[in-house]
Amino acid sequence: MFREYIKALFKRVDARQLMQFKPPTLPQRIYTKTLNVDNVHYASFCQEVDWPANEHAHPLYLQMLSLPLQMQCLLDKQSPFPLLGLIHAANKVSVIDHCDLSEPFECRVRFHEVRPHNRGWEVDVMLEALQAGNLVYRAVSSYLVKVKAVHVAPLGAKNDFHDDCELENRALIGEIGASANTGRRYAKLSGDYNPIHLSAISAKVFGFKQPIAHGMWTLSRAVSAFVSHQDSRQSMSVKEVNCRFRKPVFLPCDIHIQQHCKTDNSVLIDVTDSNDSLVHLSASLAFNQA
Repeated sequence: MFREYIKALFKRVDARQLMQFKPPTLPQRIYTKTLNVDNVHYASFCQEVDWPANEHAHPLYLQMLSLPLQMQCLLDKQSPFPLLGLIHAANKVSVIDHCDLSEPFECRVRFHEVRPHNRGWEVDVMLEALQAGNLVYRAVSSYLVKVKAVHVAPLGAKNDFHDDCELENRALIGEIGASANTGRRYAKLSGDYNPIHLSAISAKVFGFKQPIAHGMWTLSRAVSAFVSHQDSRQSMSVKEVNCRFRKPVFLPCDIHIQQHCKTDNSVLIDVTDSNDSLVHLSASLAFNQA
């Protein structure tokens, strides 16, 4: 995706739309592509995110595979949003039906929704994947566009996955040492060569003191850690992942993965620093056990 990042450097932004009170107009174009899964690539992804042997695909793999298509959408000439500078704020992934990695996926990506945020605008990009004409997968990625303008929403009540959950019952299910080259390894797999992930030098250009891990790498590791921790790890199917990214993971570092409020078909996950004082992301998972 080097070409897309070069385009992003020269993309003109319609600042007038971002500064007005009403939400900016979203492009209506749908970007489509047929994706075929390479088994070697999928195996490399599973190794990178420590996905256990499982009869179901990792629930975030298809979202990662469609990233070039999502970038094309974000670079749409009618889009008022800049690509560089977007903050990945949240993800919601729904595995609607079994995803057969041996068969092609018809992927469709488009802008979905935009809403006011107390720091600017939050815009959604939606991926839908079909097999044999049936919808099997949907992923919505939410990005924050920071703008200082009169439209911004006031700070509302804090929306937290854990509002009704006792954090004292949090249990450690994974400890991960994220090395300095984590961003470069994941970039090679995903094609996401955003400079903030690659090195201290390139990250500093964009205001970060150190490179930061891809949010989807961190979330993928958290999902893998939960499944690996279960007795039914070989057959467990993760049906939904709902995540809010909170603080960046600076590289290198150690992170902890915690679970709490687990039921027969749902669980809450936190990724924290090694002192369990800083939360990098919070997520809820829905799953089926064999």
